[in-house]
Amino acid sequence: MKTYQNYFFDLDGVIYRGNERLPGAREFIEWIEATGRTYLYLSNNSMSTPAQVAARLEAIGMPAPLERVVTAGSAAAAYLGHTYPGARAFVLGLPPLAQMVAAAGLHPLSEAEGAQAEVVLVGLDRKLTYARLSVAVQAVLNGAAFVTVNRDPLLPVEDKLEPGAGSIAAALEASTGVSPYIVGKPEPGIILEALRLIGGRAEETVMIGDGITLDIPAGHNAGLDTILLLSGITPRAQLAAAAIQPDAVYEDLAHLLAETAEVRPEHR
Repeated sequence: MKTYQNYFFDLDGVIYRGNERLPGAREFIEWIEATGRTYLYLSNNSMSTPAQVAARLEAIGMPAPLERVVTAGSAAAAYLGHTYPGARAFVLGLPPLAQMVAAAGLHPLSEAEGAQAEVVLVGLDRKLTYARLSVAVQAVLNGAAFVTVNRDPLLPVEDKLEPGAGSIAAALEASTGVSPYIVGKPEPGIILEALRLIGGRAEETVMIGDGITLDIPAGHNAGLDTILLLSGITPRAQLAAAAIQPDAVYEDLAHLLAETAEVRPEHR
């Protein structure tokens, strides 16, 4: 097993399951820090800020410096910041998403101003109204760039499923005929932003996840090696049918660490 300079980790099914830290998670991060490498946690979440994700990681005993957390929401804001610097933005999303957009140097617009936006960003919006959707539609028809945090159609909430950000993006796409730029996995946008954040190169970075249809395609499409863990949503029986195969498969981070830590320095 080769080692890498940069390690990107999915969260649910890799680092934790519910409120339980998974085997090898803390030890792997400690090994990375001890050997002078870099890591980032990558979450497809459009609701939580990086600070909220870091707090959850700290609560289960994980090292979680704020600068090591990238969410699809923060990656989308960063993407807008360097692609459309200073642009007027209309955000269909929760307040933290609009706050991250503002922090990235854009100017979030109110509903009354939204049709004049230069970019429309879609995230999870629990206060979505027909009027707000109509404003976003008009902005895109007027030529605004259309970006969505992720394409997840459903959001698991306790014992039920709710419409996800992808459902809102789909409505906007159907109304305008314009397809969005997608930041979250399985698209590579979040990984490209993560590489940009650390100044890393794809060839020295690996994506580690539990989703054969999310994490592995995202890493592959960004030019990274990928490692699938069987500690989450993907059973081994599902691998053979996957269109994009991981470069390696392990039971969990404990098994991966046991092999990785044995690699001699000259094999890095």
